[in-house]
Amino acid sequence: MSQTVTLQVQGMDCAGCEQRLGVALRRLEGVYEATADHRTGQVQVRVDPEFTDRAALVERIVTAGYEVAGEGPRP
Repeated sequence: MSQTVTLQVQGMDCAGCEQRLGVALRRLEGVYEATADHRTGQVQVRVDPEFTDRAALVERIVTAGYEVAGEGPRP
């Protein structure tokens, strides 16, 4: 069973950012699909919640160099 998670990401400004973030998210276990759009700042991720939760998605996005709106700054 999968669910779609939509996150508002700050810092994406080009198609390269979309690609980089999509690849980084798809490397997580349980992520079936990840699509980023720098124009809207949104990332949609289809994920199996048994393997990957929202916190893991946020952590991966921050590790890739971006911020997730509403999640606060990460150390």
